[in-house]
Amino acid sequence: MISFVLAALTPISAAALASPVAVDEGPSIAQFLRVRAPGSPTLAPDGTLYVRDWPDGVNQLHRRPAGAALDAPMQRLTNFEDGLNSYSLSPDGRWIALSAAKGGSEQNDLHLLNTRTGAITPLFEDPDTVYTFQTWLPDSSGFVFTANDVSPRDFHIYRYDIASRERTHLLAQPGTWSVNDVSDDGTRMLIVRYISIADTRAFEFDTLAQTLLPIDPAGGQRQSYTWPVAFAHGGGSIFITSDFEDGTRRLYIYTPRDDAGAGETRPALPKHGAWDLDRAAVNPERTLLATTHNEDGYSTLRLFRLPGKQPVELPEIERGVAGIASLRGDTLVWTLNNARTPGLAYAFDAGDAEARQITARLDNEDIDLGAFQLPELISYRTFDGRMIPAFLYVPEGRAEGQTIPFVVMYHGGPEAQSRPTFNATVQYLVSRGYGVMLPNVRGSTGYGREFHQLDNYTRRWDSVKDGVEAARWLVTNGYAERGRIAAYGGSYGGFMACATVIEGQDLYGASVNIVGIVNFVTFLEHTRGYRQALREAEYGPLTDRAFLESISPINRVDEIRVPMMIAHGLNDPRVPVGEAMQLATELQRRGHDPELLYFHDEGHGFAKLENRILFNERLVRFLERTIGD
Repeated sequence: MISFVLAALTPISAAALASPVAVDEGPSIAQFLRVRAPGSPTLAPDGTLYVRDWPDGVNQLHRRPAGAALDAPMQRLTNFEDGLNSYSLSPDGRWIALSAAKGGSEQNDLHLLNTRTGAITPLFEDPDTVYTFQTWLPDSSGFVFTANDVSPRDFHIYRYDIASRERTHLLAQPGTWSVNDVSDDGTRMLIVRYISIADTRAFEFDTLAQTLLPIDPAGGQRQSYTWPVAFAHGGGSIFITSDFEDGTRRLYIYTPRDDAGAGETRPALPKHGAWDLDRAAVNPERTLLATTHNEDGYSTLRLFRLPGKQPVELPEIERGVAGIASLRGDTLVWTLNNARTPGLAYAFDAGDAEARQITARLDNEDIDLGAFQLPELISYRTFDGRMIPAFLYVPEGRAEGQTIPFVVMYHGGPEAQSRPTFNATVQYLVSRGYGVMLPNVRGSTGYGREFHQLDNYTRRWDSVKDGVEAARWLVTNGYAERGRIAAYGGSYGGFMACATVIEGQDLYGASVNIVGIVNFVTFLEHTRGYRQALREAEYGPLTDRAFLESISPINRVDEIRVPMMIAHGLNDPRVPVGEAMQLATELQRRGHDPELLYFHDEGHGFAKLENRILFNERLVRFLERTIGD
């Protein structure tokens, strides 16, 4: 067993902190990474467009006046040193709530922007508190937010009034809470306590009576993931998402009947096969409903009129991942992201025949996005006979049976899913002759409740076996050779990148661990307090120390026999940098020379363009000397 004391670890060398590498001729990884499109689009009532964009390397808020051309210059509204995390426009378009943190710490502060004057007022700033915007009050007089200022583990619910600049403490309950909607009169809220991906507790909260009415379609009979979406017109019924019936997330209408929460639940829409509902949104007027379903990673977007739920015909949408950006009045705004599109936005007015594009691709760097490779959706059989879905990218012109170096990218979460979205790193590697595979091993979301619970607690290593079978499939089917496959992943995917090269030693030639977990004991002990209970629900309790040690790669470092790259942000609140440091130390003690890269101004991932370029340049060189031609 490896003991962990941060102060005793090897100091970070200057070489590990930074040094750019030379780039060969041809389109560079930096050029690929600069390809972008504005994100998080919102249309104000007067037609002004607001977006997040990063022309200077980090996200800031920008706007374009109503009626301006698609390629018209945008006005930058914020200047946060480490970028803008998120924003929300008030229903009347007068105010914008801004969320920003420093150095990747995720200790979000809240600010208020006056859209008429451009003035920004700091509201809540505390390095020891996470402030999270939740939703606006319907009359735009204020908003609801959560904060863990009373207890580091618990997020209480507050209301902020703009005119008086006062906040009101509404709910003090243990746990992590979200507020999804507020009734038209501002007195009732739909709130939910998140316990795990398989267990939530939803309530209708009466702020005047201070009562919580449970929203439980399962009637207390079993666990479910139930998420309130919005009040229906009139406020007597509630749209909810739930998997309580058969493990598939669907949309329901829930009508409370008594204070015990025993209400009537009925389907809001016909079943959409066995596919999970990704998201549902109702406009503030409660006259339109938009939904997206997840069909093997691809999106199906639909729109309905309320209350009758009559379908509204939408124009044909390019295949990819569609996200509901906003739904206000009769206007639906969505984003479309796929292997060749970095997230364009479209607006559609219910009743029109066509949608209009409202954002454009920027800084294409003379790279032909139309030449980017589209993934093939495949599935492979794993150790227990289950089929595991994956997306496969191969270079143009690869001959049948031709083996090439491959990177298997494991997603984080593990409650997440690799989807066919724009990925500059993937496309650059493919352009350089690498293949890339993105498997969705057990524990991934998007395939129903049973599948995403298959890796919980004592079944953790089963997901590792799924990951190894991805590499084995590549070898068996003539895509790659043993020893020329790299395991790659971030966060939980970083754990996978370490664990798979232990479990499948004969298959891999390299491993790339980005902000990854290597020791589940120290991870749970040092992650932020509000995250510990959430993560114990997935990985197992700290009281079962022996099991957590048994699945921790740090205790099997002797079995890591491939070159390893380790990258981490020093301010990571989720997976503290001590995870990377202890792995590097143990590898060095055994004579390994891991490629190390630490960023002093990053957290759980790399947000700044200059840091992403540096990481990817190092990554390319690492792959070239380990598995490349």
